Amino acid sequence: MNKVYKKETFLKLLGSISSQKEIRKYLERFSSDDYRFALIKVGGAILKNDLDNLISSISFLTEVGLIPIIVHGAGPMLSEELEKNKIDYKFINGQRVSSADVLQIAIKVFSEENIKLVKALDAEGVNAKSFVDDIFHCEIKDQSLGYVGDVVSLDVNAIKASIAEGFVPVISPLGKTKETNHVNINADLATLAIAREIEPDKVIFLSEVGGIFNENSKLISTININDDYDFLMKQEWLHSGMKLKLKQIKLLTDILPSSSSVSITKPLFLSKELFTDAGSGTLVKAGHTIRSFNNLDQLQIKAVKSIIESSFKGKLANNYFNENNNNYLISSCNRSAIVLSKKHKVAYMDKFSVISSARGEGLGNAMWKKMIKDNKKVFWRSKPTNVINSFYKDAADGFQRLDDWYIFWIGITDLKELISCIEFASKQPRTVIYDD
Repeated sequence: MNKVYKKETFLKLLGSISSQKEIRKYLERFSSDDYRFALIKVGGAILKNDLDNLISSISFLTEVGLIPIIVHGAGPMLSEELEKNKIDYKFINGQRVSSADVLQIAIKVFSEENIKLVKALDAEGVNAKSFVDDIFHCEIKDQSLGYVGDVVSLDVNAIKASIAEGFVPVISPLGKTKETNHVNINADLATLAIAREIEPDKVIFLSEVGGIFNENSKLISTININDDYDFLMKQEWLHSGMKLKLKQIKLLTDILPSSSSVSITKPLFLSKELFTDAGSGTLVKAGHTIRSFNNLDQLQIKAVKSIIESSFKGKLANNYFNENNNNYLISSCNRSAIVLSKKHKVAYMDKFSVISSARGEGLGNAMWKKMIKDNKKVFWRSKPTNVINSFYKDAADGFQRLDDWYIFWIGITDLKELISCIEFASKQPRTVIYDD
C-alpha cells in the first residue's frame, strides 16, 4: 500500500461511481467543516480482517485535505487474548463485563491495536496521532459491569489540536477515573461522547457487514428514526447486537444537529458513502417532518415554487398553482416537495423535487415513503434523460417507454386502469419552462 493517491486521481476513481460535479459538491461542503468533518468508529473486526481497505480509504480522505477522527474497538482480539489466557468473561446487554483481569488484558490489547493502526497509517503516508487513555474522563456508574466507565467529560482540545496540526486522531476506548484508575469503555458509547462535543457532519460506523439488513437479507439503505425506529426494534429478524447498535445510533441522532447524519458501511465503500448522493450502506437520520396540504397559502406557494424551480433548474408556468385539485407534500425544512394531481382516480405524481443541497441526506427517501404510505396506487412520468430514472425503475412496479417520456407506476394491476393512467400521463402539459 505505498501508492500515493493525488487529488485528481481520487476524483477520477470516484468518477466511475458518480459525477465529478456531485463529488466536488461534497468536497466543498466537507472542506468547510474543519474538525467537524467526520467521526469514524472502526469495529475491531475491521482492524483484524480489513485493515488494507481501511488504510486506503483514510489515505484518500487526507489526500484531499480532509481529516477524520477515528475511534476504534478491538473486541475480537480482546476475546481471543482472554481465551488464550483462560480468563472468563461475559456480556450484559451487549456490554462486556470487565473484571480486574479482563481490564488488564483490555489495556494491553487496545494499546497494541491503537499503535498498530497508527503505524499502518504512517506507512501509507498519513500523519496520525495515538490517543490510548488520555481523552476520556470517566465514572463507574454500573457496578455490575465491573471496570467499565461512563464518559463524564473528555479532552476535546487535544482532538482539535491534533487535527489543526494535520494529524488524524486515533482514539482507543480506554479512560480514567478521578482516582486515575483505568476503565474500559464501550467503543460505540465513546464515539457518542465525542459526537456530543464535536457535532460532526458525519458519523460513520465501519463494519464487516456494512449496514442493516431486513428480513430478506436486503440492505436497508435509509432509516428515519422518527418513522422507523419503533417498528425496527420490535422485529425478531433484527438481532440483539444490531438492536443495540440502532439504539446507540438513536442516541446520536438525538444529540446531533439536523444537518448531521449517521451511516453504517464497509471501509471499501467509505468514499462512496461520503461523496455520492446514492451512498453505500445504511444512512440513518433523525427523520423529517413532512406535512400534507390540499390548499396552500401564499408563503407555501412561494416555498414550493422555489423548491421545484431549484430542483428542475427551470421556471414554473405562471398558472401552475391555479389547479385546485392537488395534494402537496412539503418537508418542514422547505427543501423537498411532492405535488400529486387528483384529476385522475389514481394519484398522479406531477412533481418530485429535492433541492441539490439536501441530496444524500435521506430527505428524498423520506418524502417518497410518505407518498407511498398515503397512496397505495400512484403513477408518474419522467424524461428519458432524468438522472434518477434508475431510482424510479427500482421503486416502480413497472414502466412504459414512450417517445418523449417514461411512464412509471406502483400498485396498478388492472390493465384498463393502467392504460388509462399511461394515456393521462402522456397528455399532461409541460409545466417547467427552460431558457433556450
